Amino acid sequence: MKFKNIVLGIGIVIVFALVLWQGIETFYPSPQYEDYCGNVSVPQSIESQKMAAAVPGVDYVYSNATFCLAHNGTWQNGYCDYYYVCQKSYESAMDGHSRVVFYISLIVAVIAFIIGFLILSVEPVGSALLGSGVWAIFYGSVVNWRNIGVAFRFVLLLFVLVLLIYIALRLNRKDKKSKFWQFWK
Repeated sequence: MKFKNIVLGIGIVIVFALVLWQGIETFYPSPQYEDYCGNVSVPQSIESQKMAAAVPGVDYVYSNATFCLAHNGTWQNGYCDYYYVCQKSYESAMDGHSRVVFYISLIVAVIAFIIGFLILSVEPVGSALLGSGVWAIFYGSVVNWRNIGVAFRFVLLLFVLVLLIYIALRLNRKDKKSKFWQFWK
């Protein structure tokens, strides 16, 4: 393979990754933190305002469970968390979004693999699309990693590893056949 094909192949994988990411953000945008927690205000008591005036640059929040609960906060471990409820809503929305991104990435990866195999003889496009399929699996898994159980992570990664080893062995066998369909024999 010539150097220019290597550079073009790497370029195709990089631009593919950017198109995948930007395409998902365009048609299925990520939840924005400001939409869930942007209007949360942290109240200050009269005492804390007096304390803040005494020490410039320091913001004192009144640490009292009754005051906290009266102002829509959540009292936890000795402090008032005014963002607890909105943070939970935001994380729930992000979890759902991450799962959809994972499924979209897997579908795109399968399509990239299939097209890459069909045009494998056209270098560097075929190889770059195979690499792009690997990237799509990586991207979808990383985005959704915290939502995937440990056992499913292992099975997914093991499956992809075995698939990639199989593909590499079949593509580099000594009795190479040029037709796509003979690849599977």
